[in-house]
Amino acid sequence: MRIAIIGLPASGRTTLFNALTRGRAQTGPLSGRDGRVGVARVPDQRLTQLANLLQTPTSVQVEVVCVDLPETRRNPGRELFSGERINQLQQVDALLAVVRAFDADDVPHVAGSIDWRRDLEELVFEVTFADVALIERRIERINESMKGMRSAQRDAALNAIRTFQNVQARLEDAIPVRAQNLTAADDNHLQGAFLLSALPFLAAVNVNEGDLDQSTEIESALSELLNGPRTGGAPIAAGLEMELAQMDEQDEADMRSGLQAGESGLSRIVRLAYDVLGLISFYTANDKEVRAWSIPTGTIAPRAAGAVHTDMERGFIRAEVVSCDRLLECGSFVEARKRGALRQEGRNYEVNDGDVINFLFSV
Repeated sequence: MRIAIIGLPASGRTTLFNALTRGRAQTGPLSGRDGRVGVARVPDQRLTQLANLLQTPTSVQVEVVCVDLPETRRNPGRELFSGERINQLQQVDALLAVVRAFDADDVPHVAGSIDWRRDLEELVFEVTFADVALIERRIERINESMKGMRSAQRDAALNAIRTFQNVQARLEDAIPVRAQNLTAADDNHLQGAFLLSALPFLAAVNVNEGDLDQSTEIESALSELLNGPRTGGAPIAAGLEMELAQMDEQDEADMRSGLQAGESGLSRIVRLAYDVLGLISFYTANDKEVRAWSIPTGTIAPRAAGAVHTDMERGFIRAEVVSCDRLLECGSFVEARKRGALRQEGRNYEVNDGDVINFLFSV
């Protein structure tokens, strides 16, 4: 899973990046064009419980790659996202927009006032506007390539142009690609276009620590602004989260409890990302390690085995499966087998969230 963090200057984008990745990157304007890349390890209570139960020396969390891109800058008469930035965004699985709701006299807002709703609407608009421009260029290239085409090729090209024009018209009505209910034929024509508004879209409203008590109100406003499919958002005190992320895990837990700060910002963001990307987690375990894996909802057992190793998918025989909750209740794989909780599943088994699986294969 790869998430791009975008935002206007002074929104707290890099602060949130540090909170997610437990990094110490310098905040402020980001030099260079490529941005920063960091890895966030997904908090997982079930993984910890399994490691404790099975007494394995190692537990391996799911990793999320976070890309902290240079801030989007307003340039008169130009869009926020340059062609180079669009190319970078097309390499990720989801967009995370950071918008500012915090006050800081020493860090002025580029617009001269704090209004996170306005900033979020602007970022959403710019993502949509970027797609309109991409489609215009794609249609131009198709028209140019039609010279000398045979009749069948020409008909296919014209069908593709019609699809792009229909998608563009809905984009101009502020309907992102992810909400357009496209047909399989539409998807085929759009293949390779890499439209940004097709990506899941998350928003983090960066608040002052003292404003976390307004979370319910902010979440309600976010649900109105981001009411389409594969979207989500949450308020986060990124500055506080960054400070907590620099502590060791026990100190962080103690401080979070004392501050009544609730679950970590990383947990909230990852939970939202799992929802909008349609992901679930399953686990593998042996005497050396317990490991969590993320896969799309609806994945059948051989494909899940392929997430572990391609040989497992190629030579899949069957899967031994027990839910994490049942394994914890039974206390061991031996007891789970005795109670009939450890099942044998075949090629058509659809993996469930929280399954603990041993894949049997032969190559």
